[in-house]
Amino acid sequence: MQTPNRSWIAVLRREIRRMASKRLYLLMTVVLPLLAFGFFIALFNQGKPTDLPVAVLDNDQTSLSRDLTETIDLTTTVNITDYATDLKEAKEGLKRGDFYAVVVIPDNFRKNIYRNQQPTVSNYYNNAYMVVGSLINSDVTKAVSTFSKGINLQSRLKHGQSKKAAMVAINPIAIDGHKLFNPYLNYFYYLATTFLPIMLLIFILMSTVYAIGSEYKQGTAGEWLKTANGSIIRALSGKLLPYALIWFTQMLFMNIVMFRFFHTPLNGEVWLIVLNAFLFVLAYMATGIFIAAIFPALRMGLSVASIYSALAFTFSGLTFPYIAMYKLVAFFGNFFPFSHYLQVFLDQSLRNAPISVTFEPLLYLNLFLLLPFVVMPKLKKMCLQPAYWGKL
Repeated sequence: MQTPNRSWIAVLRREIRRMASKRLYLLMTVVLPLLAFGFFIALFNQGKPTDLPVAVLDNDQTSLSRDLTETIDLTTTVNITDYATDLKEAKEGLKRGDFYAVVVIPDNFRKNIYRNQQPTVSNYYNNAYMVVGSLINSDVTKAVSTFSKGINLQSRLKHGQSKKAAMVAINPIAIDGHKLFNPYLNYFYYLATTFLPIMLLIFILMSTVYAIGSEYKQGTAGEWLKTANGSIIRALSGKLLPYALIWFTQMLFMNIVMFRFFHTPLNGEVWLIVLNAFLFVLAYMATGIFIAAIFPALRMGLSVASIYSALAFTFSGLTFPYIAMYKLVAFFGNFFPFSHYLQVFLDQSLRNAPISVTFEPLLYLNLFLLLPFVVMPKLKKMCLQPAYWGKL
């Protein structure tokens, strides 16, 4: 009989041979995750959408309306690409997707301004794309407001009012706004730092379920446990160690790319970022063990794992905040390791939160590591009973 150390090494060697025997393992652990990294990095590397196409319908055709158009075009988000001749044509172009918004300057725009009447500039924007729509509307609103204040200022100065008094009259209450944690509105910090670990957790979960479930599907579960001298702990740890090393390396690579090459702010503790990445990998591998034990049929296990991983982003509280959810729905966010990982990551990268704030989500991540111990007796029972794996 082999010693515990030798049996553990035997399980490790056996799994490495299994991984080397099929290209699927290489695709699932190295090739596809790296391709996913490259895709999302290329997608968000500009940080913020710029030069989004917008059309203008200028019904006034005066120098003042052209000045307004130029002011709107000078914003970073908007790029005036089309000049519509009527509203119907503009709306058709908006429906076709030729541009994301139509700014309508009304008739008698200049005349009404000089008569101290208030002309209305309309902005029709496509809010089916919420990010694009909100960015365009915000920049157009700011541009029109700035242009309006400029006209008001010139009018007051012409009537002999001092510049200081005119500025106070135009803007009686000043707002001193401070954009905290992401002052440049960089969408790489917001989206790429979310989607990269989301893609990785899918592969972590699926590969763990496949590694265990394939033993039952291929009728080798009894051999697997026998190689470990009947110890399910040695069987699991020896089998999953190569995957854990690969996934932890991928997490480190992901963080290096984000912090070193794309300059994502790192205001907190580096060791907490590393610990968070390590626990993230282990938590999803532990969840994968739990799913593989509850659903030993490989097809069902992979289906459940894919559904569970897809819900991680939904319950993360990033796009729709927890405070606006029903309490019961928000509570379900605790059942996804990604929710706690993301909180620690944002606390330590952008917010520079104290360690005491980070302690709770780290504790939740550690609780997921208990899941395999709940199902280990069942896993061992299934390995000992050919009814689960002896069909082939």
